[in-house]
Amino acid sequence: MAIKAVFFDFGGVLLQHADGVDHKAIEERFNLQPRDLMRCLYRDSRYMDFQVGKCAHDEWQASIRVAADNLLGAERAREVLAAYEKAERPLNPHMLALIERLRAAGYKTGIISNTIPGLEARLQENVPNIIPMFDVRIGSGDLGIAKPDAGIFEHALREMNVLASASVFTDDVKSYAEAASSVGMHGFHFTGYDQFAADLHSIGVDV
Repeated sequence: MAIKAVFFDFGGVLLQHADGVDHKAIEERFNLQPRDLMRCLYRDSRYMDFQVGKCAHDEWQASIRVAADNLLGAERAREVLAAYEKAERPLNPHMLALIERLRAAGYKTGIISNTIPGLEARLQENVPNIIPMFDVRIGSGDLGIAKPDAGIFEHALREMNVLASASVFTDDVKSYAEAASSVGMHGFHFTGYDQFAADLHSIGVDV
C-alpha cells in the first residue's frame, strides 16, 4: 500500500537532542557521570507518572530536585538544573526541510511524542512556526497513554484518518519504533537524517 502519512517523534528526531538539551555538554561542564542528568530528570523522578498525567507539574519538579540533591548534592544540583533550564534546544534543520518536502509532495505529517502535558501550548510558545507543518500532534501527557503502548499509535492513526499500513513512524528509541511496527505501521529507528531518508526511499517515499 502506498504511504500517505509520516509520523515523527519530537525529542531526538525533530529536536537535535532527546529532550532538546545537550546533556553531555552539561555533564562535562560539571564533571558529572554520563547520564547523571537523565537520571535526575527522568529516571529517578516522577516523570513516568507525569508523562501520562498521573501527577502534577509541581510534583514532578519537586521530585527532580530531590533526585538531583540525592545524586549530586544540593549546591551542585542547583547549578546543574539552572544550566539545564537555560540551555538552548535546537531543532534539526535537515528534518524540518524533509518535512516541508513531504508536505509539498502531498504526504500528511504528524507528531507522536512521550512528553509532559501541554504539548500544543509549548509548541505555540516556543516553536509556533512548525505547528502548520503537522496535521496531527499527539502528546502522551495530554492523551494519558505513552509509547510503547499501542493505544497512542492507534489514536494518532484515527486522528490522521489513515491506515497503519499506509503510515510511517520514526523514533530515536528503538523499542518505540518497534511498537509502531507491531500495530502495522512502518516503524524505523531514527539514528540520523541520512539513514531515515534511506528508510523512506526503501518503501517508495522519495523526497
